[in-house]
Order: sequence, then C-alpha cells, then structure tokens
Amino acid sequence: MNRLIALCLILFPSLFATEKPTEIVLWHAFDGFLEDVFVEIIEDFNHHSGNYRVVPKKVGNYKDVVDKGFTAFETGKAPHILQIYEVATLTAMNSDKMFVPVEQLMSTYNKKFDRDVYIDAVRSFYTTPEGDMASLPWNASTGILFYNKEAFKKAGLDTEKPPKTWEELEIYCQALHEKGYIGYTTAWPAAYHLEHFSSWHNLPFATKGNGFDGADARLVFNGEEQTYHVGKVAEWQQKGFFQYAGRFSEEPEKLFASEKCAMLFQGANRLPLINRQADFPIGVGYMPYWNKFTKAPHNLNIGGSSLWVFKGFSEKEYRGVVQFFEYISSTEIQAFWHQKTGYLPITDAAYYLTKKKGFYKNNPAAEIAVLEVMNKPPTAYTRGIRLPNYMNVRDVIIDHLEKAFDCQLPAKEALDQAVIEGNKLLENS
Repeated sequence: MNRLIALCLILFPSLFATEKPTEIVLWHAFDGFLEDVFVEIIEDFNHHSGNYRVVPKKVGNYKDVVDKGFTAFETGKAPHILQIYEVATLTAMNSDKMFVPVEQLMSTYNKKFDRDVYIDAVRSFYTTPEGDMASLPWNASTGILFYNKEAFKKAGLDTEKPPKTWEELEIYCQALHEKGYIGYTTAWPAAYHLEHFSSWHNLPFATKGNGFDGADARLVFNGEEQTYHVGKVAEWQQKGFFQYAGRFSEEPEKLFASEKCAMLFQGANRLPLINRQADFPIGVGYMPYWNKFTKAPHNLNIGGSSLWVFKGFSEKEYRGVVQFFEYISSTEIQAFWHQKTGYLPITDAAYYLTKKKGFYKNNPAAEIAVLEVMNKPPTAYTRGIRLPNYMNVRDVIIDHLEKAFDCQLPAKEALDQAVIEGNKLLENS
C-alpha cells in the first residue's frame, strides 16, 4: 500500500496537493481562434503543474492591454504577466520601476536562459542596449500577401505566381480591375507601407538605427523611396486598384473575404481566421519590393508581442512565472504555437523541427513569413523600430497616410508633416 501511495504521489502529485495552486495572472489581447489556442496551451501547463495555475484574462486590444496594465500597476492591481505589443517595447524598457527583465528573472531562480536560441530578428528586438533580454518573446509576426486564386483565374493571371514586385502588382491590379475587382487592400498601413517597406528595402525609418542606438532618434521616413511608394498607393486608390479599409485588421479582411478586393496585405498569422471567412482558395506570396529601388529585398522587421513581468510579487509567484516561461519556451510548444496559428517560430529549433515534419509543404504561408524575416542578417534598418511614445507617434503617421491615400495632401507633404509632428512627440516623450 505504501509503495502504491508513493507511486501515485510521483505520477499524480496534484491529487494529493494540500495547498491551493498559486495563481499567476496574465493579461492579453488575443481573441477568437488565437485565444482558443493560447488558452489550450495554458490549460496544458496548468494540468501538469500542480503548484501553479496561470489565469489568462483578455482585457481588450493591444493598446488596451498596455494602457490598462500600466494603470493597474500604479494602483497596485497589476497582473503578474502583461502582453505588450512591439510598438510599446521601448516604453516598457524605459519603465524600470514596473518590470523585472526576463533574463534577470530566469537567472535569479537558477533557470537556464539562452538568448541565442531565438532567431536573430526576435533576439535583437527584445534585447536592451546593455545586452539583456527584457521580455519573453511570444507571438512574433510579419506581413505577407494573400490573394484570391479564383479572382486571378478570372483575370487571366497565373494562380500560382503572385506578384513579386510592386511593378508587377500594378499590372496585376489593372487586369483584376478590368474584371470588376479592386486590386488590393491592406491592414496596418503604417506597418506595411512604411515600416515594413523601409525594412524590406533597407532604408532608414529613423536615425540612431531606428532608435536602437539612442533615445534621441528622430523620424526620417520621408525619403525619396517612401514618398514615391505612398504617392503610387494614392494614385492606385484613384484608379480603383487599391481601397483603404482602415488602420486595423477586421475591415480589410472583410473586404478581401467578401471578394471585393483580390489581394490583401496582412500578418501570416491571420490565415486561419481569414480561411474561415472566405469561400475561395487563398494563395500566399512575399511582400513585394520596388525593382527600381533594389534588385532583391533585404529582410522584414517583426510585429507581434512579448510577455513582460511586473515587479512587486513574492518569490513563490516568480518561481511560478519562471516555470510557465520554461514551458512555453520549449521547442515542442513553440512549434505547436507556430503550426496552429501561423505566428513565427521564434526559435531556430522550432523552425527546423517544423520543417523536418514537412509542415510547410501544405502550409506555405507559415514558411514565407519565416523566410522574410530570416532572409538576411538584420541591419541597422531592418531590426525593427524602437522609439519612445511610439504608440502615439504611429497614430500621427497613420493620420497623415490617410490624408495621402485620399489625396487630401500630396505624398511628400503628408510624410513631411508626419515626420515633423511625430518628432515633436518624440522630443516631448
């Protein structure tokens, strides 16, 4: 009997636990299918943990999570873990009083944390100037091209050859327009038409290595190449080749899924959600580049978010956070998350495991996003954008992009004003 009890204690420790599991609260912005997968992973951790229980709570969109999380900390009601999107990364890094750097947390509790396991784009983005990882990368993403294969076929286009360049895309849009389609639409206009655009063409978006090399960086995205591109987008809107559908995700996706627009720029991770809305076969391709500016693209910066740990909790609670972070950092969980959602496999091991299993043969969108990010080693202009107060700066940028797209302002004037107003916000941050 004693041997049986001992065996049960080894195999099923939670059955004999005398204490209620310590709760670790995590605030996030996932919804729909993505939230389902995230909760599935958390429930699996809770099932195997015994001593700890992670409690996820959706508190709004990305911006809501940051705003509410910072307010909660000031009022003494912060969660243990906060999901922070990439736009607010430097804001979080500068909030020393709020967060425990993840590398410090892991090493404090004698857990190995090797930043070198992460792919270059992820590691460089979430590493401080002092060389420490500030947060745990989780859902990293980047933009790709989605297209309606039926629309391509009706327009006489090769359904297996999406446009590689913006020059080709313009030709495709003409053919699609003649068959009653709007050529394309876009989610996240600042990301895909300025941030990604600059990275893909290895152009500066801001000084000081886009902010990585100094807090006094200033915006410079009003160069010749960016101005030309934004001007073409405005021209295409007038011709019916392009339709602006808002600055977020839902409306552009609806425009694409309703078969009004034949192409969509959106994060690769949105494919499972778009597939559920669309009644047509969807093809995928790389983000286009302007052949007149470069003979080959460089690499894309990442979007998405990471997990930050608030200060002010007990050693026991932090041990639970470390245990949870170890679990979700494992190769198997990273590969599962990547394959289920289309988010990037943020470790090299997860990518090669996924590739070895042949996942990409039937899921090309997932690998396209990876190859866009891993295409070449990051440069000072392709690591991403890390600027203070960038949540508000980006809103100013989109305000002026909208004026350019609607031809309220010429592209050059719109970008010049966006740079001036954005830099004022940076100076006052």
